[in-house]
Amino acid sequence: MRKILFGIIAIAACTFAGCEKDKHEPYYVLYASGTVVDESGEPIQGIHVYPEGDDFYGREGYTDYQGCFSGYCHVAPRSKWIMLFEDVDGDYNGGEYQTLTVDISQKVTAPIAPDEWGYSGSGHIELGTIVLKKK
Repeated sequence: MRKILFGIIAIAACTFAGCEKDKHEPYYVLYASGTVVDESGEPIQGIHVYPEGDDFYGREGYTDYQGCFSGYCHVAPRSKWIMLFEDVDGDYNGGEYQTLTVDISQKVTAPIAPDEWGYSGSGHIELGTIVLKKK
């Protein structure tokens, strides 16, 4: 009987502990999109587009055959708020391009009050046309 009672208490304790919400640092959910082209205006496929720093997490992606990119990422308020555009495939996409950093801090919608999970706002960042130069 003691074993059964102890088992019930252990299961109940685990259940209640699992219901507690972890506190997270506030973050923004951002949807970023744009197009990457070379200096002559031709789209560049295969450019790695991602937010910089440890504070960013979520999706990261690559430009498609039209040079377009889009996706969601989570950004902490204390982050650098920079997107990187990096050619990771060498000559495969027509040349080797220089890495470019773009400050996105001025392109984000105003935050709302954080909820208990840390979500503090969302927005769409249209980065427009990004021009990469060859190395």
